[in-house]
Amino acid sequence: MPDSFLQFVLRDTEWDPFRKIREHIIGMTPEPVRKIVGWILLIFGAVALLRLYPGFLFFGLTDLMFMITLSVGISSIALGRMFLRH
Repeated sequence: MPDSFLQFVLRDTEWDPFRKIREHIIGMTPEPVRKIVGWILLIFGAVALLRLYPGFLFFGLTDLMFMITLSVGISSIALGRMFLRH
């Protein structure tokens, strides 16, 4: 019984719903280009997030522009890290 429970717990920890999506995106780019694309996405996301705060504070970005810029910045950083790790 403990052996089967341990296998059950380990099987659940290895489950990753986004693994196929990540492998498909990474598989579309050739290996020499991955590091360059990763750094570009990481820098773009950092710049977008650094421009977000003063833009919202001093220039009156609307709520929609704030949410779009925030989501683009965070997703760009996440994709950049994904490309750099593989």
